[in-house]
Amino acid sequence: MSSIDRALGVFPAAAAVQARRLEVIAGNIANANTPNYRARDVDFKRVLAEAGDDMRLAVTHMKHVESPEQLTRDALMFRVPLAPSRDGNTVETHIEEAAYGDAAGRYLAALRFSEGALSGLRKAYRGD
Repeated sequence: MSSIDRALGVFPAAAAVQARRLEVIAGNIANANTPNYRARDVDFKRVLAEAGDDMRLAVTHMKHVESPEQLTRDALMFRVPLAPSRDGNTVETHIEEAAYGDAAGRYLAALRFSEGALSGLRKAYRGD
């Protein structure tokens, strides 16, 4: 594990999972009027528990990184609606919008932590 990987820790993988979660929630919002559509979400705690200490994304080639879907494949779950609609759609727009805002904030936090770690490494290499 390189010094950059050690300095960044779990934050790049956390950002990748939150980005995937944003995609899933955006899909829910886009399908709010689709009959029988079932809203989904990513169980972030489950992803962390299953990944253990090593949350690095698997790579098949040194220039390719697989999508965050590999981390979230088993943690993708359906939401249980508070008030299901008659057409079978389980999307509750107000809940999806709140979840999207939460995921966006967590995504930005992971990026900021990564940025801070890289900034610290940059200062150490320069001798600041």
